Amino acid sequence: MDEKVTKPTIETVLQRMGAMEERTIQRMNAMEERTIQRMDAMEERTIQRMDAMEERINQRMDGMGERLSQRMDGMDERINRRIDGLEQRFDSRLDRIEGVVNITRGEMLDLRADFRDLRVQLKEHFPALPI
Repeated sequence: MDEKVTKPTIETVLQRMGAMEERTIQRMNAMEERTIQRMDAMEERTIQRMDAMEERINQRMDGMGERLSQRMDGMDERINRRIDGLEQRFDSRLDRIEGVVNITRGEMLDLRADFRDLRVQLKEHFPALPI
């Protein structure tokens, strides 16, 4: 009689174990699905935040590039003005030097002519001099 009582109990335990396995699989699948959904949502939020941060960085870099370009343009203009001023002063000074050189050359030519005239006059007054 013990065999009859034991057989349905073992079948019942096996059925319950099978049902428990099924419920565990369902719960694990549900938990896996929730985890995947949460990870996907977290990934999407992270991507959005990274995109927003990248956009802010790009805007700041563009602004910095524009400001740097403006400052470089201003510096370039100031340097060009200073170089132009230096060139003008240099040209003026060279013109003055050239004028002094021409005056000096003219004076030297006058002096040379004066020496020739003096030589002629000396020959006229002192014909015996070997000049």
